[in-house]
Amino acid sequence: MSKTDALLDGIERVYNNNGVRGYYEYRIPCQMCGTIVTKRHYRTDIVTLCDYCKAKINHKRKEKAKLPDDLLAVKTKADVRFDKAVKRISKQVDNINSYQNAINIAKTKSELYGSIPETMVAIELIHLKYKIIPQQKVGRYRVDFAIPSEKMVIEVDGSLYHKDVNKGDREATIQFSLGLDWKIIHIPAEMIEKDITKLKNIIDVFYKSKV
Repeated sequence: MSKTDALLDGIERVYNNNGVRGYYEYRIPCQMCGTIVTKRHYRTDIVTLCDYCKAKINHKRKEKAKLPDDLLAVKTKADVRFDKAVKRISKQVDNINSYQNAINIAKTKSELYGSIPETMVAIELIHLKYKIIPQQKVGRYRVDFAIPSEKMVIEVDGSLYHKDVNKGDREATIQFSLGLDWKIIHIPAEMIEKDITKLKNIIDVFYKSKV
């Protein structure tokens, strides 16, 4: 199944001829930072992390384990935002259980999502099998979500974006930095809050319009 799953997910499979016998390996982006991790096998139900991100998570767990029980019960703003996003999605979809894997993966980077709609988009993109990099730095800016395998950027536009007088310069800089073959899709936050399932249709329509 590794080969088929990797092909569907846009994961590169390369032949390594080092040693007596060669073998195939998979070049998998780290789910947190996008760094390429090389593995002999690929599974869609396993979260892939680079050594740096693993160490970062383990450090946080060790520090958290030292806290008294009353402090452990206190949720961060990112935790609260994430829980609200999951609740909103659960009201919009027929089977929230089918989202559990996406929710688990998205939660590992919850501190990177700046709003509830952004969090909902992260969960939905992962549910749709996209490999995302939240808050990817592009030039002097950061984009909400980069999807390298599709050469696509997803931006969640709230009311602040529409008031930004420099948004034209920002858009041009990002497009120039990425290259003209990349697609930048803007998703209104209001639409996400009403129906997250429309995200797939917007992406599909956008791609067809570029063919």
